[in-house]
This record gives sequence, structure tokens and C-alpha cells, in this order.
Amino acid sequence: MGTGGGLVVIDFSAQGNSAWFRHAGWSGQEPDRVWGIGPRCVLRIPLQTSGVACILEVELGPCHAPPEISGQIVRINMNGVAIGWTRLDALAMIRCEIAPSVTDGDGLQDIEFEFPGFYQPEMLGRSTDSRPLSAWFSFARLYTTDMFRPGPHFPTSHPDIPVISLMPPLAGAPVADMKTVTYTFGRGATAFRYMRDGWNLGEANFTWTEGNVSRLELPAPGGSGCYALRLDAWPMTVPGEVPRQDVTILLDGYVIGQQRLDGRSFWLVPLPRELTEGRTVLPLAFALPDARRPSDFGDSPDSRQLGIALSSIGVIPLPDHLRAAGSLRAEQEASPPPIAVSREFLAVGKATLPTAIEATLKIGPAALARGFESIGTNCEFGIVQRQLGVEVLNLFRFCNVPLPELMLALTDDLKLLADPAAVTVELNDAERREFVVALPAYNLRWHTFTYEDQGNQETLARTHGIKLGYLRRKFYEGLSAGRKIYVVKQRPPIAVAQALALLMELNRHGHATLLWVEQALDATRSGEVELLAPGLMRGYVERFAPDNDVESADTADWLRVIANAFLLHQGPNAVFREAEHAA
Repeated sequence: MGTGGGLVVIDFSAQGNSAWFRHAGWSGQEPDRVWGIGPRCVLRIPLQTSGVACILEVELGPCHAPPEISGQIVRINMNGVAIGWTRLDALAMIRCEIAPSVTDGDGLQDIEFEFPGFYQPEMLGRSTDSRPLSAWFSFARLYTTDMFRPGPHFPTSHPDIPVISLMPPLAGAPVADMKTVTYTFGRGATAFRYMRDGWNLGEANFTWTEGNVSRLELPAPGGSGCYALRLDAWPMTVPGEVPRQDVTILLDGYVIGQQRLDGRSFWLVPLPRELTEGRTVLPLAFALPDARRPSDFGDSPDSRQLGIALSSIGVIPLPDHLRAAGSLRAEQEASPPPIAVSREFLAVGKATLPTAIEATLKIGPAALARGFESIGTNCEFGIVQRQLGVEVLNLFRFCNVPLPELMLALTDDLKLLADPAAVTVELNDAERREFVVALPAYNLRWHTFTYEDQGNQETLARTHGIKLGYLRRKFYEGLSAGRKIYVVKQRPPIAVAQALALLMELNRHGHATLLWVEQALDATRSGEVELLAPGLMRGYVERFAPDNDVESADTADWLRVIANAFLLHQGPNAVFREAEHAA
């Protein structure tokens, strides 16, 4: 320290000192290394920089699986400032200089490593390791340049490995007037010309992957900015034999997403800009270790080795206000940490809860509930609004629809609702039979609260056909105005990637905010709400009401959720009062 500079050396071996510096995103200690897990890991290093530049040197190796997975993309940020990025295809030492303006004067430096290509080896079928691995670290050091420049003073722990520098960070340019491009699958569909090996063209409206790897080369987006893929697919399953398909999606040999599919699903996969900028082609691959031949089970004559059936893939430009979602790669097994959490009113009893909320938010429970609108998947939240004294006409308030069908309907802009002839009325099979309005093409079903002895089927079909057309217009007017928070609930929980796909679908028409609600887990509390990305929130209730008894919904739990969502979204202002007047 004779020059007044500083030096910190970090050894990640079992005999080393890395435990003192590892802050978040790390796996357990191994003999000669520590793995980073998930999309990011952080080192917190005490170093007084004295206003001079620093040198960061890190030895690390990627989690890769040749020939399918080439390596990892590494982004490095220091104290929240992007330093640069590189492709890491083998063990190497990254060396970069950090300007004095970036270092923290209080002597505590946060160095964040981002890995958009993390993945679970287990989902490739080659390992039982279920950790979401990114890269393994063996050595790191941070020192000030007034001590010395990089050189032989500090040989690497592996002297023969290459030393690589970082590319400059990509500027956050918004997408310039780019539209979603959707490629459809099936015989004669638009994706046909881009298919390479691993596909079977036997069906009319979708295409099966065939074999363990299927490849696709789509045109790259023409403009700079943040993009994502939206996929509509379902797995080949056999009850009791093949319960699901594990899907790993790669772009140019780097993992961009993994999903576990047990039924039809829409999901969103952000595209790392490091793999899209300046390209003309997006070389995609689908790794499907669980692909099977139906003929191996039962009496099926189908001998194709099937994995997933694809209906469409969209290349979606992320709007500027949702650009942060471009870095939110999240699977069911690796849910991202929230940006913020609101836990107000959790200890307030049911009797005093409405008064406490009104005193804090300066808005009563009924007016608060008007600022939220259900988009499915059943009418529990609509009943909660009724119990809070709110009666509003909303398209999905008393609608029952599975999430995949909801996405299909929204993708089609609910066009069939403009045709009263597409609407049918039928009696359900309850003890007291109720007339139910249905739109069979989308599998949407609405309660009428009119029973067999109270109405006429033909009259109900005519009046509800007209009513649903009006509610469709009202729904899209609300989306365009951006006045509401849209609520979706489903049992079992929705994957983050599915919620992102739904959020992007809503945002085609305005700046929509989505609150998805699921049952509280061991690590969460009923009533709390997490902000995962701008416009995307997740709330928790103790339980959902049974589908045949939605009147038993726990109104207090739901009230805590919408109050905390309100706090995270914007706090008390005129937007919700405008929504109340509009309703």
C-alpha cells in the first residue's frame, strides 16, 4: 500500500476468502470454484479508491454444453453503471479499467455480473443438476492504478488462459417504429421457408418438432433496440409416461430461455441485444431431451419423435416504457427478485381494514376497487368487487376462460365479439341450471345470473350478443386510456414468462399494468405485492375460492392485495378517481 492505492484479492477455492465478498446470486462452495446462479451475481468489495481509476481482473469459466451451448454472455456493472460485455466461451480472465467517476467514494464497491444465458443442466437431460448455472469463478482482484499497471506482478492462477477485454455497453436506444412480426406454423404457413432440420410438416395449423434438436433461422429485426420472442406451443405428453417437455431455446449457441411445458402455453423470451444487434438472421435452436415416439406407448401408429407443437412465434419490439422487461429472463424455477415489495395492512384486522386503507391512501375501498379490472380466469375478483360495493360493467368480470384461450382471444383482438351470431347461450349442469353465454371459438363463457325458469334462450343470445360487443369496445378504450390495473388469477400459478407475454399483449393498446395473483407460499405472506418490472406486479392471497363457490372469496385478503398494488403502482393521485368517474 506504499503508494496510497488499494488492492483486494479474492480466492474462490475452498481455502479462499470469497465468502466475505459474495453478496447475492451464488451457489455453494466447491473445491476449486464457486458458481454464479441465475441471471446475476454480485461481489461487494471494500476498497477506498482515492478518486483514481481501478483495474478489475476476474478469472471465470462458462457453463456450456458443446455442441449445442457455446458459452455465456457476460455483462459487468459497477455500482449500477454498465462497464461492458463479452462472450465467454472458455475459461478466461476478463480485465477492464474502471473510471474514477464510477467508483464509490465511501469505499464499498458493488460489482454485478449479468448472465442472460444461465440455464439448468437438468433440463437438457445430461445432468441431475437443477441449479440455474451461469459461470464459475476461481479468482478476482480489484486494485487502483496508482499502485501499478497490470503486469507480471500478479500472475493468473492459470497462466495459460487468455486475457479478454470488454466490449462497450450497448446504448439503450428505443426501437424505432418497428412492428411485431409473427411467423405461423403448419402446412403453407409463413415459418416454412425458415425451417431447417428437426421439423415435421404433417399438420395443417401447427408444426411438430421432430427429434431432440430443431433449428429455425428467422430474419433478424431491422432496427436497433430491445426485442423478445413470443411463442405459442404445447407439448407431446402421454399420461403416466411423459408428463411434460423440457424446452431449452438457444440463439446462436447461447441459451435465451427454458420452459417446462405440461400444456398449451404462451410465453415471452427476451432476446439479448448482444445477439441481435447488426445481424441479418436469428439462428434459433430448440433442445428437447424428452421428445418421444407416440408409438412407444399404447396403440398409436405415430412413430415420429415429437417434442412440442408450435403454432406461432412473434418477434416483438419492446416499447420504451417496458424496456426493463428485456432483461427479465425468468423461468418457474428461477423467479427474479422483486424491484420492490409492499406489505402494508397485513397486520390490520378485517373489521378495521377499510378504515385503515382509507386513512392511508385517501381513497375508500370501493373507489380503490374501481381502479382494477379482472381479465380472468374466473369471476372471483368480480365477486370481491361486488362485496366491496362496486358494480361495474367489465368484459371479463364474470367470465371463465383458461389462460391460453385468453391469450388467443386477445391476440385476435376479440374480433368475434363484434359478431352477435358468434355468441351462443346454453344451460349449465348446476343443480339450479343457469344460462351461460359462450363464445366457442375462444372458449370464453360468461355467467348471466339468469336461471332456467327466468329467461328465454333466444332473447338472451340476442341481448348478450349486443352487450358483449359494447363491452369489447369499452375494454379496448380502457386499455388505450391506461386508467386501470388489470387483474389475472389462475390455479396453478402462472410462470413469469407467461405473465410477461400477457403484459406485452395488453400493451399493444396502451400503457397497461398487470397484477397477477396467486396463493401465498411459505416465503410469502397473504396480502403482499411484489413489483417485478415496470407494469408487472405479483400479489398473494391465502387461498382462492372454490370454482363452484366464488361467493366465499376472502375479501379482506384481496383488499390488502389491491391496496398494496396501488401503493407500488403510483400512490394516491387522480388516476383512480378518473377511473371511478368513467365507470
